Amino acid sequence: MVLSVENLSKSFGKNLVFHDISFSVGKGEIVCIRGKSGEGKTTLLRCLTSLEIPDKGTIKINNKYLCKEENNAIKYAQKKELQAIRQEIGLVFQNFNLFPHMNVMENLMEAPLFLKKDSYANIRKRALELLKSLELEGKEDSYPFQLSGGQQQRVAIARACMLNPSVLCFDEPTSALDEETRGQISKIIRYLASAGIAIIIVTHDNAFVDEIAQRIITMKDGEITIENQ
Repeated sequence: MVLSVENLSKSFGKNLVFHDISFSVGKGEIVCIRGKSGEGKTTLLRCLTSLEIPDKGTIKINNKYLCKEENNAIKYAQKKELQAIRQEIGLVFQNFNLFPHMNVMENLMEAPLFLKKDSYANIRKRALELLKSLELEGKEDSYPFQLSGGQQQRVAIARACMLNPSVLCFDEPTSALDEETRGQISKIIRYLASAGIAIIIVTHDNAFVDEIAQRIITMKDGEITIENQ
């Protein structure tokens, strides 16, 4: 399995968000996580992407521990290994979180250049290939405010793909999109899955879930149920 979650729990003070949940996601699989507001869907994504620290349990990516429970405490991988493991899982935020002072090309190249993933020329080549595959040719020098919501989202997807993740998480990818753009995002997600990326989608959009999910995880009262489509 690309991603394995075992006995994961998270609380904020006395507020239990989820307790003792386990699931896995395979290569090229599309898994949707749904549930009412406040059930912990986004918190779970934040735990998977190291933006939030769980209270208990383990998270493995490509059979390497991102974090595990030792002596009743969460322990993350050593610094160098942790950086490499974190690069295996990307997140496309609901509000895209593009850097407003950077153009499209700068947004895409920032992280791989900082991490010294490759030469400038190769990183730029990779960015141009992604922009072409996402129908964003000619937008390299545009700034986020000059783009439509759908274009911003595709830039955010391209940016998340720049580090070649094994897992890609989406937080409410259709929340502010019209029907046509929603269809484009659906097509892109299927394309990414066909390339072998494991996809995790948090969404309130039940129609989108029915359209795209291979497995559905429903969060309710701190627990999950899993069903195959």
